[in-house]
Amino acid sequence: PFGCRSPARRPTLSAVEAMAAAEPAAKKPRTEEPPADEAMAEAAGEAAGEAKPAVPEPPKAPEPPKELEEDAPKSKLPKVKDVVRFYVQDTTLNVLPSTTSGLLMSLGEGGVQHLLAGARANVGVGAGRYMFEVKVIEQDVPAPSFGKGARNQRAALRLGFSTAASGLFVGDTAESIGFDHTGFLMHNRARTRVWNGGT
Repeated sequence: PFGCRSPARRPTLSAVEAMAAAEPAAKKPRTEEPPADEAMAEAAGEAAGEAKPAVPEPPKAPEPPKELEEDAPKSKLPKVKDVVRFYVQDTTLNVLPSTTSGLLMSLGEGGVQHLLAGARANVGVGAGRYMFEVKVIEQDVPAPSFGKGARNQRAALRLGFSTAASGLFVGDTAESIGFDHTGFLMHNRARTRVWNGGT
């Protein structure tokens, strides 16, 4: 009828295809490559990140001081089986040996207390390491002296080793060596202090 518009035509399939072909292709996002300096910095950063930080080593414990006097190797020599005794011919005249217990005593009357007494045991050693023990039962203090130039005597004690042909006083010859009660080493009439605790 007059005055009415005819309904719009729907686009056909060929028209839709033509429109799609007319539109430009979608542009892909452009990926810009970073400059060479930045690429090197990033690579260095990644390498640094991958490398583990150096862990400081714990401090080493100090080594113990070396022993200056080392133990000697174990001795394979047989032990002494003889009974230790003191014979009269190996003692001075002012020594009184006991016949049962190995006890020695020096005379201390009539001025004899001012003389030294000595004794040597019957057992000898040739090599190896040996130990002997001495027990002091009583210390006899000499009586004081009086008069001009008199000096009070003190008790003395020496222990050591000597050869069978040496004298009975330890340290008086080159064939004997020993220690006295004041911390001196006695050998060939020479005294060397080896212990500072003596008087």
